Amino acid sequence: MNSEKPSKTKRATIISNAINDILKIFKSGNFPQAVAMSIIHKHSGDNIPSDSWSLANRLLMVAQDTSDARGFRHWQQVNRQVKKGAKAIHIFSPIIKTLNDTDNKTGEDVKKNILIGFSTIPVFRYEDTEGEDLPFYDYSPKTYPPFFDVAEKLDIEVSYKPLRGNFYGQYNISNNDIILCSDSAVTYYHELAHAIDHKVNGDLRNNDKSRNEIVAEFSAIVLCQLSGISGYEDQSYQYIREYCKHSKTDAAILKKIMGILADVEKIIDTVLAVSEGESKNEQCA
Repeated sequence: MNSEKPSKTKRATIISNAINDILKIFKSGNFPQAVAMSIIHKHSGDNIPSDSWSLANRLLMVAQDTSDARGFRHWQQVNRQVKKGAKAIHIFSPIIKTLNDTDNKTGEDVKKNILIGFSTIPVFRYEDTEGEDLPFYDYSPKTYPPFFDVAEKLDIEVSYKPLRGNFYGQYNISNNDIILCSDSAVTYYHELAHAIDHKVNGDLRNNDKSRNEIVAEFSAIVLCQLSGISGYEDQSYQYIREYCKHSKTDAAILKKIMGILADVEKIIDTVLAVSEGESKNEQCA
């Protein structure tokens, strides 16, 4: 007699179907129309100048280990002063020249803007200023992805912050927390998978990084499938491909995925079980 609970049997079927659907897409190479990863922006009413900068300038800023940099006068406007001896970061501003031209179709005189170069602008890190505290800026998304409650139920703290490095998200083992710089669901799922992988499959620090990343990314795309979210399949496939060290052929990638499916299934089963309200004791049974 099968003693397995019906809910577990149902979950196993749901997980198996979702995994098979993703594998079919990966095998065929017929990916749904891709969507771009989003970077978190400030909410209406917040006033952080760097949020309106180009991605290149924002990356220049985060490369200096800060998430807020402003010009000398901008800091004065929020009652902060640049510390004596502080060194500036230089960002780039386009130089636009307006020319008089003639519209070829209408013959009318028009003005045309052209880019002729770039100038540099000095800005200073928040860490190199002193004065009044800045107001709290809320970067949490207007809507949270499905399964967002799972992290809280597993005592994993999740916070949304502006772009602060060369990553969209990060799971910190020591603090058991997740930092998200993107409100894309696949980013949350990837970091949640890392956290659960660490809990149910063993200490991540004892594993090869490529194995950890492949497990997290494939788990993330399966959770997207379960949530009815598409558009990340191709980029997930390419992400996994980069972590296939010895061979990046389609056959090698699929073989690598097949080798970690048991660990992925444990992660997805945990997500579904927690989401359904199963107790921690039942999860470990």
